[in-house]
Order: sequence, then C-alpha cells, then structure tokens
Amino acid sequence: MAMLSVLLHAKGVQDDAVALAVAAIEAAPENMAVRDMIGHAFAVGVQSFHVPMLLDGARNQAYARAIERMVKPGMRVLEIGTGGGLLAMLCAKAGAFVTTCEEQPTIAAMARAIIDRNGLSDRIRVIAKRSNELRIPDDMAAPAELIVHEIFGARLFDEGVTAALRDARARLLVAGAPALPPVAEIRCALARSNEPPRRVGTVEGFDMSLFNLFNVPGRQKPLRRKRDVTYCSAPTGALRMNYETPAPFGPRSETISLMSEGGRIDGIMQWLRLDFGNGDILENDPFDSEGANSWGASLFDLVTPVETARGDIVDVTLSHKDMRLLVDAAVRPGSRARQ
Repeated sequence: MAMLSVLLHAKGVQDDAVALAVAAIEAAPENMAVRDMIGHAFAVGVQSFHVPMLLDGARNQAYARAIERMVKPGMRVLEIGTGGGLLAMLCAKAGAFVTTCEEQPTIAAMARAIIDRNGLSDRIRVIAKRSNELRIPDDMAAPAELIVHEIFGARLFDEGVTAALRDARARLLVAGAPALPPVAEIRCALARSNEPPRRVGTVEGFDMSLFNLFNVPGRQKPLRRKRDVTYCSAPTGALRMNYETPAPFGPRSETISLMSEGGRIDGIMQWLRLDFGNGDILENDPFDSEGANSWGASLFDLVTPVETARGDIVDVTLSHKDMRLLVDAAVRPGSRARQ
C-alpha cells in the first residue's frame, strides 16, 4: 500500500495517494520503513514551516479567539492557504460554511483527509488552487462574508499577502467583509549581534569577499535568539497594514527614527505584530521569550557596524515591493538627543 501510495502521489492522484498512505500506516503503525517511504515522497514541495505553525499554541489560540468572536452561524467564510485545515475547522465549528484553498495539491489532499476525520467535510470545501484562480460560481456559490488568512512570512509580505487580499476583495468577498486578522505591521529595533556575522573574507589566502553578494539581507534568527542579540533601542512599528481598507492596505515606504541606547549597532532587528482586534495582539518579539512562536525574526546587517552614544538617532527606512521587505538605515549626523 505504501508503494502504491507513492506511485499515485507521483502521478498526481493526491486524494487516493493520501488515503492509501493513511491505510498503510494504520496497517503497520510501528513500521519505520513504511513511514520513511511515504514521508520522503510526500515531503517534496511541502514547506517546512507547516508543522511548527500547527504546534504554535499562541498563534492557534489567537486565531481561535478571533474566529469565535467573529464567525456567526451560517456565515460564508473564505480562507486563503489552508495548510492542515485547522483554521477552516475552527470556522466550521463556529457554524460557518467554509471555502478554503491550497495551492499545493498534496497538502490540499491531506487537509481533506484531516477534515473528514474530524467530521467537518459537510461544512468545508478544500480546493487545490491559488486564491487568484478561484471563480464564482464554479468554486464558491457566492461571495464570502469573512476572509481568514495566515499567509504571512517572517517579513510580513514574503508570502504574497498583499496581492492575494487585493484580488480577494475585488472578486471573492462581499463589500466591506471583515478580515482576520484585520491589521498587521512590522516591528523593529536597533540591535547588536552577540555572534560573529557570517561574512566571507580571506579563505586559504584568497580574497573571497565578493561572494558575500549572494547573501540575502536579513539573517533569520532561531527561536533562542534572545541570547544571540542585544536590544539597542526601544521597538517601533512601521508599515502598518489594514486589510479592511482598500489595497494596497497601507504605506509602501516609511521612515522611522530609533534612538540608540549606546554602543555598537550591527543591524536592524525585525519581527511581526498581528492585531486581531478587541485588544488581542500576537507578536513574536525576539527579545521576549514568551513572544517566541513559529515565525522567525530577521537581523538586517548594516554594511558596516557603527558605534553610537546613548541618544544618537538612527533613521530606518522600510519599504515593500511585491513580496520583498527592504530595509535601509543611516545615523543622522549630530542627532544626539539632549540628556
């Protein structure tokens, strides 16, 4: 059954492949070879962030509270990016009829199996498409009354949330439909790294520094990042997006001023803050151990670290284009605040 499941998966027959995979594992629950064969085949093209997201209690509870507050019995809900189907099931449990989409066919098939196992197939339709491919009435009988989304990368824009919600508001939602979450923003602070930057210099006597041009700006920090980075300013918000207003939902560029607490500044630490309304905030502050969650945080290195005195001002410009977050920073000459 495992071998046939892998074959069907390779041929794109995902629902039958998942059904056989589940049957094979249930028939031989302790067989490591069966799990290894299925796991290696099914993992191709499935992003590694899905399991950490499902294990992220703070994230799950924030969405659950907001869904319980917002969803009304009989409401038509559109979810973008179903993953394992958790948010769709929370909406269905609250009484909604849900259309949810997932561009990765294997994940969509697994979500259907999970939803069926939990007895909610009559309230949830999983469609293996990108949201911009959905059509009314082929995929949705009528426009949705609420949109639920969690297509945020660690840098807010890097999973295409702006384009997806712009399209959904234009074609797939009733006018004025609320969004969960309605608001998101970038948070950032000056930071000093407590670990050496991974920059290539001289290697075996050869100048290899040009290879640094292949480094993507913004080092991703692990969840133990508090020990790796030191706060050098108070945090400040920027690029606040309100997904219940017309696209592009907020500014494309913004400059903020961060006041240094003194010492060497290596870069700009950046993370996310989601506002679900009703005072319910989800933030992965990298300097708050209780704020750690499945999203990472990024340290955007300055080209050259800069020494600052307490009260010096660093102007940080953040902008977004398509799915990229761009960060630039400069110390303002003679900017030291009065003591």
